[in-house]
Amino acid sequence: MKYPVIGLAPMDGITDAPFRYITDIYGKPDIIYTEFVSIKGLVLGKPAIQRMLLRHKTKTTMIAQFFGTEPEYFYQATQVALEKGYDGVDINMGCPDKSVFNRGGGAGLILQPKLTKEIILSVKKAIKEGAKKLRIKKEITVSVKTRTGYRKHETKEWISNLLETEPDFICLHGRTFSQKYSGLADWEQIGIAAYLANKTKTKIFGNGDIKNKEQAFEKIKQYDLAGVLIGRAALGNPWIFKGIIPTTEERFKVLLEHCKKFREFFPESDFSIMRKHLGWYVKDFPHAAEVRNKLMQVNNIEDVKKILSVII
Repeated sequence: MKYPVIGLAPMDGITDAPFRYITDIYGKPDIIYTEFVSIKGLVLGKPAIQRMLLRHKTKTTMIAQFFGTEPEYFYQATQVALEKGYDGVDINMGCPDKSVFNRGGGAGLILQPKLTKEIILSVKKAIKEGAKKLRIKKEITVSVKTRTGYRKHETKEWISNLLETEPDFICLHGRTFSQKYSGLADWEQIGIAAYLANKTKTKIFGNGDIKNKEQAFEKIKQYDLAGVLIGRAALGNPWIFKGIIPTTEERFKVLLEHCKKFREFFPESDFSIMRKHLGWYVKDFPHAAEVRNKLMQVNNIEDVKKILSVII
């Protein structure tokens, strides 16, 4: 992987297979993450969890992100990711969702520094043994996506703990668990992490409130980072990674392609899952709110085409 990178951040319930495909084709980010996947559900073979790792053929670096608490399940889930051709495994240590946190996963791992080390080492072991077994020649990375602390910033102590296990990279979201997504991301804390990792093998990515490609590169330069991940600003906007502002017609064309890819990847799924994505594409033209409201009622691609045909 060449640095610095501008990548698509993992987002629960959003960065699914069709979203990743569209972002890859029209944005060409340097790295793409899956939505976070339950290690236990994956290992137990639950179909809904299995499909979260569906992927398209691409040369773009693809990372499978997992959440959970059991090192042994992380080991097995990593083996699955290798078999499916992923380029790396990311451990979610930052999700603020209460149901995940209360089970000790996601940001809950910030309160369990000893366990986090065991998990990282388990994933490293799985990659080493799995790559040998499957005769994988390319480098497979292990990484962590996390936050700056629990109720207050504890960046120095927390990142230092993670660095002891030498993950390939750490992506730090500049908020604490208690902040969730409120307030502003504190990039000074991300800068502290970069300073701590300066003389180690671990590279630091920053994440939080990035609005465009130019801003991403500014943060990389200002805080001496190896990369930046873009999340919410990429919703309905794969072009952000190229620094392009599309026309309304281009947005609608890709919106329809996104619908088709959703049906290709998930032929049996309820089409209503696509509604939120449709809403994100529809902006910056007269009566966009009205069109968006209509798209929130669609049940199939034909419904979408009818609504858009009036505008195009």
